Amino acid sequence: MPTLLRIDESLERVRAGLETRARRIGGRVGSELASHVGRPGKMLRARFCLLLGSALGVPPEKAEGAARAMELVHNASLLHDDCVDKAEVRRGVPTPNAVYGTTVALLLGDLAFSQGLEEAVDISPNAPRLLVTTVREMTVGELQEEFLKASTDISIDAYMGIAARKTGALFEWAGAVLSDLSPFPHEDSDPPRLSSAAGILLQIVDDIHDYTLTENVTGKDAAQDLANRRLTLPGIIALQSPERAEFLELWEKADAKGIADFLNKNGFIKATRAKGRELVDSMLSLCEKLPCKPEAKELSLFIELMAKREF
Repeated sequence: MPTLLRIDESLERVRAGLETRARRIGGRVGSELASHVGRPGKMLRARFCLLLGSALGVPPEKAEGAARAMELVHNASLLHDDCVDKAEVRRGVPTPNAVYGTTVALLLGDLAFSQGLEEAVDISPNAPRLLVTTVREMTVGELQEEFLKASTDISIDAYMGIAARKTGALFEWAGAVLSDLSPFPHEDSDPPRLSSAAGILLQIVDDIHDYTLTENVTGKDAAQDLANRRLTLPGIIALQSPERAEFLELWEKADAKGIADFLNKNGFIKATRAKGRELVDSMLSLCEKLPCKPEAKELSLFIELMAKREF
């Protein structure tokens, strides 16, 4: 049976598991509220997790549990982020904070995290402990980003460090857990490194999409980072260029269209893609070292798709 077919079947079981959790909670808090706890989005995290598990020879049920935990903790972070950002749209629908208020949305986020932790308990003894550490690192990353709000003094290294915590940490958790569960010899540090890079890549691509895709495609509020005065990688690269003053003028005006045109015209979106490409190349090298070679090849193909996606 082709690997991708098996992964698609696993992905459906992940979806079914999330729906089952929502139904169980729905009996206590209402089905509409519960639906926000495990509602899947693009499920890029889940698919990456399943492909990595397959490349490590991890039993499918364990990889599926890790994928569900990732999706639930990711949802928890989105529910909290939307409260912080006062976002009104996510995945093309009104956010819970816009519909029910901030208090309810925050509590739904707490509920989603607790559900993710329950999934982790069933994976391995070490998985829930690592997940608690992961959520701490995600929160530290969010706090660091918040402290740098409105700042134009951010280096690329600082950006990468924040992305490694805010987005990469949850991927890294999956890599560490699946690495421990693999029955085949491999370098223990490779899956977490590969996974962390996948999270950073996801952040870089999202930063590009902020300036290249419409709200109808992304399913969330346009120019949200600009509205919250957060510099992302294209702008950070622009600030290190001879065109710094021109970018700063547009930034101070909060001119979203002007910034998008400027970044595209002057090659800063292209330079951001090149940074993403550097990550992809390092990830592909790590994929080559994974023990299950045909499955590792499928993971490599998915990484390429992650970098090139337009959704």
